[in-house]
Amino acid sequence: MDEYSDRIRETLLKFQPITLEEMDAVRLMNRLDTKYLFHMAQLLELLEEAAEFYRVLSIDERRIFRYNSLYLDTPQLKSYLDHHNGIRPRYKVRFREYEDTGSFFLEVKSKISKERTRKSRTEAERIEEALSDRSMAYIQQHYPIEAKNLGPALWTNFRRITLVGIEFPERITIDIDLTFRHLQEEKALPFAAICEVKRDHSRGSTPFMKILKSSRIYPAPISKYCLGTILLNKAVKYNRFKINLLTLNKLEHVYRSDPASG
Repeated sequence: MDEYSDRIRETLLKFQPITLEEMDAVRLMNRLDTKYLFHMAQLLELLEEAAEFYRVLSIDERRIFRYNSLYLDTPQLKSYLDHHNGIRPRYKVRFREYEDTGSFFLEVKSKISKERTRKSRTEAERIEEALSDRSMAYIQQHYPIEAKNLGPALWTNFRRITLVGIEFPERITIDIDLTFRHLQEEKALPFAAICEVKRDHSRGSTPFMKILKSSRIYPAPISKYCLGTILLNKAVKYNRFKINLLTLNKLEHVYRSDPASG
């Protein structure tokens, strides 16, 4: 895996860099999202083909960044079940730490339609397992449920590559080395990559979406929160997400057969 990570870093050097400040112009807080799940072994080829169309987020010469998130939900897992049942609008609440920059945010994501997502966020001092009054007040502004009913539901840890379109307002996030944790349970997915294409409403298929399609990688209605919940909570219903579990099992089988491929 170390050798593979080195090859990814080398490939990312072929991209023009973009700074965090420049990237703020492409925030896309109200956007169309399309997600994909694929094997890590495919990532190098995808990046090679994308280099001419995208810039890569670069901070202090780093191009892969660590993220830690804590998702909040009710004891009945309302956010998870709303997603599973296809309810809209639906909401997710999380704290996120950008480990490499030392910044924290409290975020509320709302799913408005099949592809459209709206995100609101505010700076935080830390990730809070017990919500402060300030955080509860912020959540109440954006989420139609009593914030006092929310508690820690799932930790996610991963590394992220962020690409930004050169010609069009578009962001690509590629999450790798995912680990999910809740209470004493933990599940790592070293073989999987989750990609999200974020674009404004005026864009159809983007260059990266076409690259994915040419590699026979197709959209998958996937959520890291829902995926982690399924993997760590055997009691939840997951009919809607069976296709994701089948895909994940196939990717893991490839990894078990040949770990070097991931």
